[in-house]
Amino acid sequence: MANLDIKIREAELADLELIVDFISQKSEFDGSKNLLAATADKLQQTLFCQPPLVRVLLAEVAGKAVGFAMFYASYSSLLTQPCLWVDDLFVQAPMRGIGVGTALLKYLAKIAESTNCGRMEWTVNTGNGRGIAFYEKQGARILENIRVCRIEGSAIAQLANK
Repeated sequence: MANLDIKIREAELADLELIVDFISQKSEFDGSKNLLAATADKLQQTLFCQPPLVRVLLAEVAGKAVGFAMFYASYSSLLTQPCLWVDDLFVQAPMRGIGVGTALLKYLAKIAESTNCGRMEWTVNTGNGRGIAFYEKQGARILENIRVCRIEGSAIAQLANK
């Protein structure tokens, strides 16, 4: 499918329900559907505020959205440069392996390059061997010595009020 016409575009307000559906599909893929709390209203508050807290790219083939990437700016004190954090990258199963994920990552890399980002980062589930292989093929290093730390929900309030 070398002639596949993949269009990458920024999400618009009219895409809210579509994005929530993609988030739901990704949560199911990741085995975390029980943690899903995303709604169109909550997403609108973060995606379309000024300035936006997060941005979303949609990948379209033949006018139909088949994947998305959600990302935002972060910062590295070691590099003293901005960075780009990819929170989600998801392509629907029938469209995997034909260049959609690569097109999304290339678009993200162009954004990172144009904003002088020192790096792009994201997480990948250790059980997602196909995803790990895909990311490595794109030039990503999988860091073995770094673990994600997370405080969430009521634990945030408990810590804040200790």
